[in-house]
Amino acid sequence: MASKPPKIFIKSKSGADRDEESIYNKINPPSGVAPIVRTYVIQPVVSPTGEQQPSAPSPTGARKMHDDSSQIQNILNPVHGPRDAQIRAGIKPPNHAKSNISAVKEQSSLNQLRKMAVQEEKSFPRGQGARSTSAPTRKPIQRQCSVEAGEGGRDFLNENKLVAGMPPIRLPRINSTKDDGLKYLHKPDFGRVPTYLLQRKIDLIDQQESEMRAREAALIPPGMRLLPEDERLETLTVLQKNRHEVERALQALPLRIETPGQIRRRDELERRLREIEEGLKVFARPKVLVKM
Repeated sequence: MASKPPKIFIKSKSGADRDEESIYNKINPPSGVAPIVRTYVIQPVVSPTGEQQPSAPSPTGARKMHDDSSQIQNILNPVHGPRDAQIRAGIKPPNHAKSNISAVKEQSSLNQLRKMAVQEEKSFPRGQGARSTSAPTRKPIQRQCSVEAGEGGRDFLNENKLVAGMPPIRLPRINSTKDDGLKYLHKPDFGRVPTYLLQRKIDLIDQQESEMRAREAALIPPGMRLLPEDERLETLTVLQKNRHEVERALQALPLRIETPGQIRRRDELERRLREIEEGLKVFARPKVLVKM
C-alpha cells in the first residue's frame, strides 16, 4: 500500500505577529537603506448581538442618489403642460373638446325648439280671430319643450313628436266679390304715361336746345357763322380723298428727279399735301367757323 502523504500543520500567528509581519522582513535591504513600513488596521462593523455586519450606506448618500436620478429623469423626459402632469400622476385629464361639442349640440336643439314654439305662437295668436264653425273643435295639445340629448346631442324622437303634433297652417280666407274696385286695371291706357307729361318733356328739351344755340351764337364773332355738322363731315370726306390721291401721285414719281419739270411737279404735290393736312386739322374739330 502506498504510504499517505504526511500532514502539514501550520500554526496561526497572533494578531501582533501579523501586524509586525512584512514582506520587507524577508528581503535583505542594501546597506544604508531602511524600508518604510506602514500598517493599516481594518475593523469590521460589530452589531449589538456581537455579529460582524458589512458597512451599510448612509441615508444621506441614498437620498442624494435618489435626487440625482429624479433630476436626470426630469432632464431626459420633461413635463409638457398640466395635462402631462395629470397623466403622470395617474389622473385622467378631462376632454374639453368632446364636452363642448355635446353642449353645442344640446344648445342648438333647444334653440330650434324655441324657434318652433315662437313661430307657432305667431301663427296662432291667443284671443285673435274668430273661430271657424265649419272645423270641429278639438282639445289643444300641450307641448313640452324639453330635450333630453344623449351622447349624439340631438333628440330626434321629441322633435318628430312636436312636429307631428303641430296643426297645419291655415291661410287667411279672402272674400272676393265681383265689384271689388279693380276696374281701373282693365282700362286701355293703364300703365301709360299721360300725354301732357310727354308734351312737357318735349317742351323742356326744345327749350334747352334753344338756350344752348343762343349761348353758342353769342360766342361767334361778327361776320362768321357756325358750319353745320353735315357740311363739316362732307368737307372732311373730300379732303381725305384728295390726300389719298396726292400721296399716290407722289409715290408715282421716279426715285431720281433731275429735270426741272419733275422738280416742279414734286414741289406742287408737296404743297397741295400740306394744304390738305391743314384743312383736315381744321375740319376735324367739332365746331368750325366760316365766313358768311
